[in-house]
Amino acid sequence: MKINNRKKTVGFTLIELLVVIAIIAILASLLLPALASAKEKGKQAYCINSLKQINLAMTMYEDENDGFLHHTPDGEPPNHGKWYRDPRMKAARKLLSDPNSGDAYWGLAYYNHAGRNTKLWRCPAAKTSDEWRETGIKWGAEFWLDASYGINGPYFKVQKKRSSAGFRPRRRNELPDPNQTILVQDAGEQKMDGGPSDTLAANGDSENLKQWKYSLASYYPKIDWRAEWFRHGANKPYGAFCETLWADGHVSAIGFTNDCGKSKAQGGGRDFMTSIHWYTGLPLRR
Repeated sequence: MKINNRKKTVGFTLIELLVVIAIIAILASLLLPALASAKEKGKQAYCINSLKQINLAMTMYEDENDGFLHHTPDGEPPNHGKWYRDPRMKAARKLLSDPNSGDAYWGLAYYNHAGRNTKLWRCPAAKTSDEWRETGIKWGAEFWLDASYGINGPYFKVQKKRSSAGFRPRRRNELPDPNQTILVQDAGEQKMDGGPSDTLAANGDSENLKQWKYSLASYYPKIDWRAEWFRHGANKPYGAFCETLWADGHVSAIGFTNDCGKSKAQGGGRDFMTSIHWYTGLPLRR
């Protein structure tokens, strides 16, 4: 008698495999948007916490400097984006020695107060920051990403008393509306000088961020710079929110609106993006 010892092979048919694959694809399509949303919310929470930590470092600096934030001899923060002289020095962790240097990023002055952590100034949603390409520098986005928060230049300058010429630095307690005055925010510009060229305020002009939309646009042909102010949220091609640290220390988002940059006469609304008040800290003219 011949005995057949071969075991019967049990497996899936082609149709069964296709059904399983289809189910997995359906589940993935349902889960991926939720995962993407959770990831974005995580970035936003990280950004908010970083801005709060930056404010803490700035407050400690003020406590040691008679209430003043760091400023160069001309009364403003430095206007550049470098922590290091060049990318090779970054690898060796050799920071610029002078926070007043014309090459320095404004965060350098608060480095020791922030636990010696340059990553605190890197928004997790940032794709790039001002790379200074117009000066011939070609070091790539990675060198500049630790400088992806912009400081509000007009905050620092107030007209000198008894004189129509010149400015002096000012303290936070001199602001009439510190809860409505921008100190630091998500920005492609490392130091915002005010007005429609590099801030979210049109200030009566036809639109805002004009420097980045036009005069510097040819140096960054693949970048929509609005995305470096509005980094958070699901709007396309840029986000819906610009996380902002206000002079009273609270952090909240400026929301994108369709009338972004338009003056009231042009149909724009009275929101954060139509008044230079949020940058100068001066009383709002009604």
